[in-house]
Amino acid sequence: MDTQDVAAGNAVQRTMALLGSLPDPDSQESCIDRLQLVEQATRMLAGDKAQTTSRFVDYREADEAAVRVPTSDRLKGIEAEVGLARGESPYVGAALTSTATALTTVLPQTFAALNAGRVSEYHARVVAEQTSHLAEAHRREIDAAIAHRLGQASTTQLRRLIQGHAYRLDREAAEARAEQHKARRRVCLDPAGDGQVYVTAELPTHQGLAIMDTIKQLTDKRISAGAALDEDGQPLTRDQVMTDLFVELLTGQTTADGVRAEVVVVMHDTTFLGDDNLPAWLLGHGPLPAGTVKDWLADPHAATFFRRLYTRPTDGQLVAMDSRARRFPDGLAKMLKIREDTCATPWCNSPFQESDHRIRWADGGATGWTNATGLCRRCNQRKERRGWSYTGTCDELTVTTPTGHAYTVDTRPPLAEIKHWNSDPPPLGAIDIAWATAA
Repeated sequence: MDTQDVAAGNAVQRTMALLGSLPDPDSQESCIDRLQLVEQATRMLAGDKAQTTSRFVDYREADEAAVRVPTSDRLKGIEAEVGLARGESPYVGAALTSTATALTTVLPQTFAALNAGRVSEYHARVVAEQTSHLAEAHRREIDAAIAHRLGQASTTQLRRLIQGHAYRLDREAAEARAEQHKARRRVCLDPAGDGQVYVTAELPTHQGLAIMDTIKQLTDKRISAGAALDEDGQPLTRDQVMTDLFVELLTGQTTADGVRAEVVVVMHDTTFLGDDNLPAWLLGHGPLPAGTVKDWLADPHAATFFRRLYTRPTDGQLVAMDSRARRFPDGLAKMLKIREDTCATPWCNSPFQESDHRIRWADGGATGWTNATGLCRRCNQRKERRGWSYTGTCDELTVTTPTGHAYTVDTRPPLAEIKHWNSDPPPLGAIDIAWATAA
């Protein structure tokens, strides 16, 4: 690190120390004044992060060109490095990298507003994303056209203003983009917490409007017929009726509660066999209240079977299992899914998809508990690139990037992070896994 870099780092450290030593505001007015000033400073720091990210991309590209990395393979994995440096997922890292490149090349007005603290990082990202499909000349034109609205327009107003200019400047590109989005239509499932999920469909506008109109009409009919009642005869709200109809229409069931589902539920034995308040864990979706899951498993219409996995009594880590084969056996793969739940790469929010050898099988890595990591497909592919390594034990994972920066995270099962482990544990703990099909 040269003298200039050291000086810059020291300046940032002094600024951080100064922020940590600020006195508390002494009035309502001073609180608002402080918020405004710190927000402006935050925006200016975001400008510096964008500039630094852009420089990082330039340095990496030059470095790979110097060692004759094929053009098609250059800059692979940089989105994950940016994400790790900022404590974000590779997906967010890709958006931040793309935004930084756009701001420093084709969106000078937006970048200047960010550096001056007049526009937020989020709004700068909106400008970059909403113009990403356009030619550079059109991006610059829109950047200049909306400059007077930066810092004044709301997110919705800004997004619509940019879309209007984009449609005006390049109608063919707008229509082509609409067709591309139509081809990428999809349905997604995301956890919402407290035993709920979000089911989201990305589809053409007219189809979405038709779906909502249909559900609204059926809701009106059910309410008018006096059939919108729960099992106790109490009236359901309009939103509850619409949701029940949504489930019934998609599953073909006559009632929303009559659906069939296959899930894997992880419960500690103190919950499954006793009255412990430790929640259950639905793999890939997170915690559920203990009572909710026990009631569900007690449903006479539910077909369940159980498997017991044993844990270390000191901290709840699963007991190891090894294999001599390259392919992870089903039992070990299931244990790994229970331990990781989601991709083990720090801050990656993607689901567990592949069981991976931290040290490659070809390099002598064993197919065992301490050399196993559960990753999403994208992270598994990225770790094979130049300069990346995944190392550690069954209790922690260290990811090292091409710049030599290392990021370490714990890899204990989610329930082990929630349960309190005392200093004098029982001889052996246990986690019960319930595979259940409920009707």
